[in-house]
Amino acid sequence: MVTESLSSIENWLASHAPRILNESLNPGALESELAELEAAIGRPLPDDYQALYRWHNGLNWEADNNGSFCYGMSFLPLAEVLAGYRSQAAQTLTSPLLQAAPTLKPEVLQNPLWLRLGFDGSHGWLCLDLDPTPTGDYGQVIYLDEIDEVGFRVAASVAELLSTFAHDLEQGLYQLDEEALEDEDEFLVPQPLIDLNNWEQANRWQNAL
Repeated sequence: MVTESLSSIENWLASHAPRILNESLNPGALESELAELEAAIGRPLPDDYQALYRWHNGLNWEADNNGSFCYGMSFLPLAEVLAGYRSQAAQTLTSPLLQAAPTLKPEVLQNPLWLRLGFDGSHGWLCLDLDPTPTGDYGQVIYLDEIDEVGFRVAASVAELLSTFAHDLEQGLYQLDEEALEDEDEFLVPQPLIDLNNWEQANRWQNAL
């Protein structure tokens, strides 16, 4: 399933946003990088998560093209994931989520076992959840709104996240940002009905909490 989804995503990018595919995305992660992250967190990394990073190790912040990935967010390289984990693990002052779906533990907004996967550049994060509630799934993908202190599940797994992304691309639910195109950048923007940053109004997330 992951292989098919990644192939579909790659084919779509090759046709519609080749600069994201060829310039923005880093080469695949090394096995040593995956092993280092797994050793640091002390928990197994899901196979689908590892498959994603073997495909491409996030986006290159220094690339000529300022690209984006799922839901118009960045896609963090493993080095940044590890740095984020270590920073969160060292936190002594924490705060709870004000609203959380039943699949998320609400006690600590800065839970280090919510591995950062994507970022909107402002206050929204996609994370891999390695510390779910009994009603959740190990390796589920969650969204955190740091301003509203809200968290909910986006996908039951990375495999589901990628399958949804591939389907949404093919259904025309993403477009290239017009202002970015004026600067010769290719940057994916989701349609309002699936936009995580508009979660309160977006149709897809109406029942997320």
